[in-house]
Amino acid sequence: MSNLLIQNISQIASPKPGVVRGSELRSLNVIEEGAIYIEEGNIKAVGQLSEVLNHVEGHPVILDAEGKAAVPGFVDSHSHLVFGGNRADEFAMRSAGMSYEEIAEKGGGIVSTVEATRKASKEELKDLARIRLQKTLKQGITTMEIKSGYGLDLETERKMLAVINELKEEQPIELTATFLGAHAVPKNSTKEEYLQQVLEMIPEIADLAEYCDVFCEDGYFTKEESRKVLMKGVEHGLQPKLHTNQFNDIGGVEMALELGAVSVDHLEVLSDEDIQKIARSETVATVLPGVSYFLNIPYSPARKLLDAGALVALATDFNPGSSMTISMQLLMSMACTKMGMSVEEALSCATQNGAKALEKNKLGCITPGFQADILLLDSDNYRDLAYFFGENHVHTVIKKGEKVWELRS
Repeated sequence: MSNLLIQNISQIASPKPGVVRGSELRSLNVIEEGAIYIEEGNIKAVGQLSEVLNHVEGHPVILDAEGKAAVPGFVDSHSHLVFGGNRADEFAMRSAGMSYEEIAEKGGGIVSTVEATRKASKEELKDLARIRLQKTLKQGITTMEIKSGYGLDLETERKMLAVINELKEEQPIELTATFLGAHAVPKNSTKEEYLQQVLEMIPEIADLAEYCDVFCEDGYFTKEESRKVLMKGVEHGLQPKLHTNQFNDIGGVEMALELGAVSVDHLEVLSDEDIQKIARSETVATVLPGVSYFLNIPYSPARKLLDAGALVALATDFNPGSSMTISMQLLMSMACTKMGMSVEEALSCATQNGAKALEKNKLGCITPGFQADILLLDSDNYRDLAYFFGENHVHTVIKKGEKVWELRS
């Protein structure tokens, strides 16, 4: 691996390292007309070129940023990228006024994705996922969590997790696998029967995942059912995460905090009491504005969470039914316009705090000692990421100190 010196950067904009809460998130470390020196995939020095050159050894590869701004690579801490099928027809039906129930009666909804994912071979799922990851990389996402949950049986859940693990070695985005067997109840099964199946799956898939997740929601899994699954996961080395409070508050937040969950995700329906509880914890509150936009439901109260001092992450929830996007930049703009975040908070939540939601403490900042995951933008101002919305502003992607994608003119 060659050492790399990036020079002639208009702005280096990065969250501050460490656990940053509350009003501090509004203040980034910004270096004007700077440079970055990278050794063996890690950042060795950041600052003015004259200062950075003092740390340079040997003859590094030199990358001229040509006046572009630099930000950390995006960390997407909540996605469902591995799935079969396509639900564009359902989106068209819903946009034309058809209800979810009517679509489900026609064979749509999560059932259609489960059927397509079960039918697809592992190689077919991997090919689909690889294409999506190529698009994801171009959008500046350098680290991504991917959940299972479209199998709802042991064979397909293992197949999905195997795809994620194989793709870790076959493309540059750093991937984390999460088991979400308790995503829904499959057809021709009672919830009691399927819950037992999920508990039996966990020992069988534990070697393929880092986290265990549950959809804790009315009509899906109760607080106590979710607790049972998450505790079984912990027994087998899977740290807890939780989908909760998307449509209703059924006590999921309190239960997840009791278990020390790494993150609680969605939170569109959230009481002031739970906001304060999250803020007093080390659990990351992951907000997903793409879902609110796509389904036309309320947005998570991110402003209240931030003001209370909670650790807030911003993620895509990329999935075929409720958030068909991989654009973290578009979500940053939504976070600013619909959730009350500043641009600086949105960038921090899409990088450093996303890394916290995956327990990756050396990602998400451009600072010495951190992994060199860096984006060069097509702009000299990092604020364009949220301001000039609907555009991909990523020009160059650097992962672990290697250039892995560049916009070709």
